[in-house]
Amino acid sequence: MSKTWYYRLLFSYMPVFFLMISFLFFIFFQMLTERAQQDTAHIYASVNNQIVQSVEQPLQSIDHMMVTIQTRSSNSSEFNMLDYFDQEGPPSVFFTFQMTKEFNNMRQLYQSIHSIYLVRERDGYVLSSNTVSPMEQFSDRAFIEELQRDNYSYHWTNERRFKEFQASREEPVVSLARKYLTSRGESGLIIINVRTSSIEGLVSQKMDQTTSYVTITGKDHEPIFAMEKGEAASRRAISTVVSDYTGWTYESGLEKGSGFTILQTFSNVWIMLAVIVAILGLLSIVYMTHRNYRPLRALISKLDKISQASGEQSEAERNEFHYIESTVDSLVQRFNLFKSQSDLNSGYRKKSIFLEVMSGSRSLAAAEWDMEMEQHGFAGSFRKAVVIVISVDKYSDVLSRYREQDMILFRFIIQNMYMELIQKYSLSSWSEWMNDKEMCGFVYVQEEHAEQLMDNILKLSESAHQWIRSNLPFTVTIGIGQMTDSVALLKTSYKKAMEAVNFRLVFGNNRTIGYWETETGATFELYNQLEQIRSLIYAFRLMEPEWRLKYGSLFEQFRQNKLKREDMVNLLNYFVYYLFEHVQGTILNDEMIETNKAIMKDIIDQFETLEDVQEEILGVMEKLEYALEQKTGKGGVAEIAVKMKQYIDENVSNPDLSLIHLSQQFDIPSKNVSSLFKEQFDIKFIDFLIHRRVELAKQLLQEKDMSVQEIGRAVGYLNPVSFNRVFKRVVGMPPGDYRKEKLG
Repeated sequence: MSKTWYYRLLFSYMPVFFLMISFLFFIFFQMLTERAQQDTAHIYASVNNQIVQSVEQPLQSIDHMMVTIQTRSSNSSEFNMLDYFDQEGPPSVFFTFQMTKEFNNMRQLYQSIHSIYLVRERDGYVLSSNTVSPMEQFSDRAFIEELQRDNYSYHWTNERRFKEFQASREEPVVSLARKYLTSRGESGLIIINVRTSSIEGLVSQKMDQTTSYVTITGKDHEPIFAMEKGEAASRRAISTVVSDYTGWTYESGLEKGSGFTILQTFSNVWIMLAVIVAILGLLSIVYMTHRNYRPLRALISKLDKISQASGEQSEAERNEFHYIESTVDSLVQRFNLFKSQSDLNSGYRKKSIFLEVMSGSRSLAAAEWDMEMEQHGFAGSFRKAVVIVISVDKYSDVLSRYREQDMILFRFIIQNMYMELIQKYSLSSWSEWMNDKEMCGFVYVQEEHAEQLMDNILKLSESAHQWIRSNLPFTVTIGIGQMTDSVALLKTSYKKAMEAVNFRLVFGNNRTIGYWETETGATFELYNQLEQIRSLIYAFRLMEPEWRLKYGSLFEQFRQNKLKREDMVNLLNYFVYYLFEHVQGTILNDEMIETNKAIMKDIIDQFETLEDVQEEILGVMEKLEYALEQKTGKGGVAEIAVKMKQYIDENVSNPDLSLIHLSQQFDIPSKNVSSLFKEQFDIKFIDFLIHRRVELAKQLLQEKDMSVQEIGRAVGYLNPVSFNRVFKRVVGMPPGDYRKEKLG
């Protein structure tokens, strides 16, 4: 066989070979340039990190100073600036003088500090080194109100304009605010402003500005400052660092026109030359291939004619291109197979249209919907329609017991059973599986059966439940949506049906739930639920027998309010958090705490019905109760503590009940009574006594027709003012307001 064509191809591509060698030389020089750029980037990254350290070291020192001030203990022999937050109204002249000295000392210690002021939130007074005024008259009032709206962000701010007086000149500063809480629960703000010019000076010491630049930007890309040696378009960023402490972005690089940028431009010229060489090589290949392809093209044309003939063989079938004919035959066979498979995709299109209409991702006019239905073998228009959803109960458990092939068979059986019931009750339906566990049915009727549609659907669902219970190893929940006469409202009916199915966590599995049964669970009193949870946990922690009754009452409230799943999950998560907050520490070891917390989290994440989660969480709490009983039942000390608790419960209304009283009653030194009580029950004696009295007062306020003063005396408070103050601190409102709220 002649190899003429082989040699033609060989010599045709020789020019391409030499072009590629040239291209490799260009690549070599480009790699050298890339290495230089990498070294430069490394240097700028190192300098950038040094700038970050130089800028943030004084900021961190100031931050540390603020933390030190907040944690400073009160000492009567020393001046404490935080005493300002415990005062009311304008401070005394002597206190103001001492504060001014303190502010001046801080500014002398940190030269970059521009100003310092304190804000007392109780009455809105602002104290700085130069003024004492209400917040309404303070020039920086907008910044303080922004901090309060944003829930007190404790990070350094972006650059902002600050002036202490209306007539003062504004200066650019960055600020840091810290919230302070006094022992009485009062709160306030400590705000320090730092000059941005001092930050700019620190940066200038680290960077040569003749050919380089540095910019610092804060949140939302707002500049802290920028060294304006050139426009942004004339700069090339090399290193960018985001600070973990301030969140600021430090960017450094070169000004265009420097020697290095010229070298980079020259490097770009090398790249352009390499691209041009590559394009020339590509064009050369295309040209050579096109010229040498002519004989192959003629042969392929001949093979096309042969493939259309009656099957007679020719000399062409015995030459070196015989494999081409085999390949073409194979491609023809694959094309025919693809065509036959595409004919089977109408089922996929049918399901796709159904899912899009039900989910609302696609809107179809009534005529388009009728056309789609007729195309897939259903009757045309409808008068009334209802969407129902059939969902497999406890699907994860079913899936763990059966293979995927079994589940496919189960889904097939359910759909066939459903279609038989549709025919039995003279209905029409288009049904599809929305996912592995939920089937959606669009049930509709024509003119003559519109009035009985909902009754027939209820009968159908009851028959479906009976059949599945008798023939399948699992149960289902059926959700019924609202009736509609419009294609556009099918998505609403589907949504209502899905909401009904999700309400099985309240109503339970293996039943039919209509959309009308879910309409009363829209609102509920969150505060009452949280208060009930706290009362339950408190009773559990103190090992009171009635905690189980409170536990059952809590879940009964969930059922009555018909809470949505997300609301119930949030309340149960709060329940878990509050529970382990009160049993951690010395009562149970950390391993037991974390293990049981993880178990409860899994229960909450995976539960399907309210009965399931109630039973499983109760089981965990009973294990914890047993561990607590074992802990508090060891030794005589624990027994004495339990007797003390019982004595307090029986004599809670005694106004003389105190640590000294318990000391005399149980013959224990008074200094040991409180520590013993705290060790056994993880709560102070006085807190326990207050809780008991407040709970009794709340009960009397709701059940007895007694005055507030009489109730105060009945729970052990002879002074009505003391009773009002304690009740308001614990409950959040005075006794009279509490009675009005509860009794309506």
